[in-house]
Amino acid sequence: MTNEQKTKARAALLRYVNNFDTPAQAAASLYGVSVSTLSLLRNNNCESLSDELWIHIAHQVGCVDTEWKPADTGAYLLLRILCADAQHYRMTYGIAIATGLGKTFTAHHYTRENADTFYIAGNEYYNRKSFMAALLHSAGQKAKGTVPEMMQQFADFIRERDEPLFILDDAHKLKDRVLHQAVILANSVAGCAGIVIMGDDRLRTRILDGVNEKRIGYDEIYKSIGRRFISLGSLGPHDVDLVCRANNLTDEDLIAAIKDECNNNLHLATRLINQAAHYKIAA
Repeated sequence: MTNEQKTKARAALLRYVNNFDTPAQAAASLYGVSVSTLSLLRNNNCESLSDELWIHIAHQVGCVDTEWKPADTGAYLLLRILCADAQHYRMTYGIAIATGLGKTFTAHHYTRENADTFYIAGNEYYNRKSFMAALLHSAGQKAKGTVPEMMQQFADFIRERDEPLFILDDAHKLKDRVLHQAVILANSVAGCAGIVIMGDDRLRTRILDGVNEKRIGYDEIYKSIGRRFISLGSLGPHDVDLVCRANNLTDEDLIAAIKDECNNNLHLATRLINQAAHYKIAA
């Protein structure tokens, strides 16, 4: 990564950390990032951090390396179609998609390319107030007031947009009260905005179990997405090949090795592709 890309990634990380009460909570919500690593980044003492770690951090905090090219994988095409459909026709979709298929990358890419698209990723440390603060921040708004006031602030802002889309990623990580609040908020702008609520299969299982067990709020959540989930469980047979070739890796042996090693997970495939690219440059 270039120094400019690292500067952008560090700024995005610091904004992300500010949504948590403590650095330990922020670190716990990130895969492969320790409290000590956060301390280095906050103090701008980053010389010891590898390019691989920088890329890993950038992807998790929504500062995806602009040099990374999307590929027309099954998940990428499906999610873009659903996001566009939701945005243009003010639809609400619930999506259950397996980890490692590229849902977060696709959501970020769609958000950057389309105006009035607002993205937030759920995590288990959000309470209702910090969730609303993070959501307003994603829309470029300064959070103020009580939780109901912030919900009204966001709803008013959304209703002023031409074709707004609200993407809630990793919804399975939210606590019950926060997930229910997100659905109340989504319902308040239904008909004015497109809404995509997505997570892994734990989200679908959790909501269906909640409906069957008549837990408070769950029937409302299920009703909000039309009482159905759109599901995708695995990579297509050529998806890893497509990602490799879109990012200038064409060696057939390397592609085959990455397919064997990535275990049906594009997160790992991305890391292996980056490693192959760095090895090639060094050679």
